Amino acid sequence: MRGNDNADFDDYTVLKLQLDAAQGSQESTADYRLTDHYSLCGTVGQGGVGRVLLGFDERVGRQVAIKEMLASNEAVDPTIRLRFLREAQITGRLEHPGIVPVYDMGTTSQGAPYYVMRLVRGQTLAEALSACNSEQPEQALAKRLQLLDRLIDVCEAMAYAHSKGVVHRDLKPGNIVLGQFGETIILDWGLAKIGIEADVFRRAVPAASEEAGSDDLTQVGEILGTPAYMAPEQVDQRYGEVDARTDVFALGCILYHILVGRAPLKGSLSSIVEQLKSKAPLPSSRKGPVPAPAELTAICDKALAKDKLCRFRDAAELTDELRAFRDGRLVSAYAYSRGELLRRFVARNKAALSAGLAVVMAVAIGAGLAVHFAMDARKEREVAVAERRMAVHARERAETALADVTRISNENLTAADQIAEDIANAIGSIRSGMERLADAAGNVGDRKAMTPILTSLLTRYPDAELFAATIAPGTITAVAPAKYAEAIGADTSRLEHNRLALELAEPILSRVYEAPEGFDAVTLVVPIKRGKTIPGFLSARFKAAEFLGKLLPAGLQTQERAVWIIQDDGFILYDTDTDEIGENLFREERFDKIPELRQLARQIADQEAGIGYYHGPTHGSGRESNRIAAWQTVRPTKNRAWKVVVLEQWG
Repeated sequence: MRGNDNADFDDYTVLKLQLDAAQGSQESTADYRLTDHYSLCGTVGQGGVGRVLLGFDERVGRQVAIKEMLASNEAVDPTIRLRFLREAQITGRLEHPGIVPVYDMGTTSQGAPYYVMRLVRGQTLAEALSACNSEQPEQALAKRLQLLDRLIDVCEAMAYAHSKGVVHRDLKPGNIVLGQFGETIILDWGLAKIGIEADVFRRAVPAASEEAGSDDLTQVGEILGTPAYMAPEQVDQRYGEVDARTDVFALGCILYHILVGRAPLKGSLSSIVEQLKSKAPLPSSRKGPVPAPAELTAICDKALAKDKLCRFRDAAELTDELRAFRDGRLVSAYAYSRGELLRRFVARNKAALSAGLAVVMAVAIGAGLAVHFAMDARKEREVAVAERRMAVHARERAETALADVTRISNENLTAADQIAEDIANAIGSIRSGMERLADAAGNVGDRKAMTPILTSLLTRYPDAELFAATIAPGTITAVAPAKYAEAIGADTSRLEHNRLALELAEPILSRVYEAPEGFDAVTLVVPIKRGKTIPGFLSARFKAAEFLGKLLPAGLQTQERAVWIIQDDGFILYDTDTDEIGENLFREERFDKIPELRQLARQIADQEAGIGYYHGPTHGSGRESNRIAAWQTVRPTKNRAWKVVVLEQWG
């Protein structure tokens, strides 16, 4: 309540006075009480489905917001009631500080359903963004960036919703309230979708709304959402089903609004739909009126990718990236230059690298004082000369240490880059050859026809251990070389990589697994496509360590330098120490022996590329040393990411 005129009254008395004063308004005086428990004092807002009333819960003694369905809408569309009740139920089951809680629900005497929520006071994020734009461009961007913490709060709330299988589908600044005491609340879950349930609220979009051109207009019909914040899959099923990545796209639109000062898409519904359906990428946030932080623009561009598989998996992944930027950590969506990575490394390890320089300063100061107080004494002069020499040596040691760190970091990162490129090229070449023969292959079930094709692949790509032809969903029909003929007829339909290849209709690389012959293997699967059907696929199996070891540059691995190639779950595909191959880098047993490796492992897992270090036993011995690691990510197929790590002893 505002003002002091009613300072001597409690909330209930004040609300009653307001109700009495409102009896002459356009609303009927009979409407001032919703039920025996809730009295009313006006309308807060009204939408296409219902209206939000300001109420007072007389049992508890608190103000509340009451959303009541407009009965007139049910005659036009009977699904409105179902949608209204779903909104109440979905909102009620999401118990999170960033989601408005539902206290109660029921039906009025006129039969209209309602539900009671916490009354949230404050301005919307849309209003806050609009207020920022009244400043000059540089100041406006600075003010909008202050709202980044609020966006992180929204992402955290949506991460919780996604963990419960709920997709909002209508995220926009107008549905986000910034409370007066730091709270950030997401409202309006009327278009929310649970899991993979079908869309049941479908009717024609009114023609008038198509040309309205309002960023904040929610479309209820064949297209569900707010045009300026809709993802491509909300307007074109060719982009896939609506899921958590759909909300990621909307969150990316809000981040774009923070960075640029407006939504990425503007115009009428029809023009926005055309932009979303086209293959052209969305405008990049890099092209705003004022340059925004490069890491944030990279995060924004990834969230706004039209291809869902190129976006963050869900709001939790996006939250991690935004937190990393806010906390000064590396952002995996951004491709850092080597200079940037080195500067960050030096900054993070400033204490260790500057220890020598601190000695220089301390000794130099000591030498200066000795000269000052004993200028005429020969002994003191000799001491000063000796201390100067010590200072010079200490400085040289510090400079040498920094030069060594710089050299090792650059050399190792260059080596990791080259190995990653060689792996991508080697697997890409084999995949291309398999794809060409898959296109030319006849009946995949014809063993006589498929065997020569597999033999030609084996001749061209001898690094593969075997090639196989499989008829969908998983029966092997032909293999090469002939020594594996006993595999013909085996059912492989339950293998994860085979199922995924059939589902996604694109080349798939398996996780590492133990082959029946006892070695660690990976399999590359290439679907055979016939129009929209996949009658089968070609597979290539590799001995993981042997295949990857051949791709490493000669002389790279020494007593001081080792190479790891790690699967995305931490499984070691290749290690200079052959005893480690097949183990998991992230296992607790290893962390117990080398505690500092835990932080490095986390960095490697979270960052696309980077430089780090840890203190532990030298590779292959019990002697302790510092080790500098540089890593790069390689994606041989869309579904698989490997980390190439080059690490070297230092000091």
